[in-house]
Amino acid sequence: MDDLASRLSRIADACAGDLENIEAALARADEELTSLIARTVRERDRLQGFVEEFALMGGADAFPTGRRRSDTRMDGIVAGRQALEEIDHSLRRATALRANVDLGLQVIKRCAEQLRGENAFENPFDADDLRLQLAMNTAREDERRRLAREIHDGPAQVLANAIFGVEIAEQVSRRSPENVVDELKGLRALLRDGVAEVRRFMFDLQPTMLADQGLVPTLQRYVADFNRFFGKQVELDLRMSGTQLSPDRELTIFRTVQEALQNFQKHAKVDQASVSLLSDHDQLELVVRDSGKGFQPDAVQTFQSGGSGLKGMRDRASLIGADIMVVSAPGKGTEIRLALARRPHAGERERA
Repeated sequence: MDDLASRLSRIADACAGDLENIEAALARADEELTSLIARTVRERDRLQGFVEEFALMGGADAFPTGRRRSDTRMDGIVAGRQALEEIDHSLRRATALRANVDLGLQVIKRCAEQLRGENAFENPFDADDLRLQLAMNTAREDERRRLAREIHDGPAQVLANAIFGVEIAEQVSRRSPENVVDELKGLRALLRDGVAEVRRFMFDLQPTMLADQGLVPTLQRYVADFNRFFGKQVELDLRMSGTQLSPDRELTIFRTVQEALQNFQKHAKVDQASVSLLSDHDQLELVVRDSGKGFQPDAVQTFQSGGSGLKGMRDRASLIGADIMVVSAPGKGTEIRLALARRPHAGERERA
């Protein structure tokens, strides 16, 4: 018996040691990625500063080649913007890789702790608890990637366009001063749209209406703003009379609608969609449906990586005990259906 106990201890120690080696390797990779991302961000900032400074340079002297300085400057701006896009693409990939390394590091640490000393001979921690923690971490990282994408496509793009608008107005002021007013009017309209985009982004980031007024008014406001901003026709059907939801459930439902409509806007290639949220005594069901181009869910690799937002929906849903089903096919539209029982889920916050 002593020999058996000794062998079991050696096996447990060996497993823990192997996991610690993996943990050390992942930690080194995380450190290298963090340093690489920091250096790349600094390089991007320098290039961004150069492009902005180059865009605002004056002068229209002719070069020996016969090209005007403004033409050459515009070529430089375009090349700089292309380089920035390539760096942004690499940064998004590096950030996603670091997030996955961090997630793996957390799993390995937890497993190594479970195999150290007497912990190896105790009942293992609940598997659902680990899945819940992984789902929370995945949802958090997916949200960060979504925010980075929204900033890049929204406020950052507006500012870049404004710089180009100033550049064009500057050139017009030298060639045709009488047309400057029209250019400035266009720039003003661009900046007005930019302010609207920033406000939309702020609302998406933190919908304070959820806490102040609840889910139904927040969804009504969001869908109305979405239709106006993107020129879409999303119909809303809310039958939630007397239904009380926890803050966690309200936020999950809102984020699911938000992500589903963003995917619809980017990929469906149609203008009509519908959102319905219905509840009865036993169950609540959310359905977001469009008749757009559709896709094959099993063939979409981002379904696993979270890049499309579908995995993020699943991770958020798991935190409140909900199920999500995605039904789609090429040319057949897409339907996203979230269903959850009315009874509270373990760990949810209660509404005050």
